[in-house]
Amino acid sequence: MTVQISTTSTVNIDPGEIEQIEKLYTLRNRSEVLKFIEEYPFLIPVLLEAPDEIRYYFPSDALILDMAIDPESSSTDDDKLVLLIATDIDADESVDRLWELDNAWWLNASRRSQHKMFTNLE
Repeated sequence: MTVQISTTSTVNIDPGEIEQIEKLYTLRNRSEVLKFIEEYPFLIPVLLEAPDEIRYYFPSDALILDMAIDPESSSTDDDKLVLLIATDIDADESVDRLWELDNAWWLNASRRSQHKMFTNLE
């Protein structure tokens, strides 16, 4: 898959990586999520490593990718990819675990994602 980033450059995205992402996550609004990943291919390494990091804190919970779109923004620059952890763990415990995940991994990973995505609980 080739993605046009500007009028002078393209980025090749390995279709195998997209296939891996589709196996690791449930994609809500699939076409929008994939378009966003294609537009911001630097998200791919973060998305591929995230499940292993998350599994330490949320061993069997489903992982979902969706879009967070600000309805009041006139620019798509404010759109973000959201990685949702669908958990049945009680609220206090799951928030504590998410905080631990943030400190152990996500704070660094969010810089690599150039703040175009975030994690949350569902």
